[in-house]
Amino acid sequence: MTAAPPRPSMSKVRRARIFLQHDGRCEICGEKIAGAYEIEHRIAWALAYDDSDANLYPAHPDCHSGKTKADVRSIAKAKRQAGETGQWAKRAKNGSTLKSRGFEKGVKTVWAKRKFERKPKD
Repeated sequence: MTAAPPRPSMSKVRRARIFLQHDGRCEICGEKIAGAYEIEHRIAWALAYDDSDANLYPAHPDCHSGKTKADVRSIAKAKRQAGETGQWAKRAKNGSTLKSRGFEKGVKTVWAKRKFERKPKD
């Protein structure tokens, strides 16, 4: 994943056009929208950077917030898979990486040998 391009602004005319294309229905729950609504991306903006009308639909604010919670998980997973969380880079910059204690010089470690009993063959 790359850095997100800036989102284009949404005009009132475009919002109304998207609302009318979907007959004023919330695409998440299917209910008629009476009052406030929000424009939602089918595929999250951070995953596809697609702001075309085909990827947009109206939704109730409550329905939108529920879908956004699921989108946040999907976006985080995509970033983890792409290795873009930056957690390793931050640790290296702060110097908080784990370092080995090392071994004492001149000391030979001897491991005790264990005897294993063999099972008798039938």
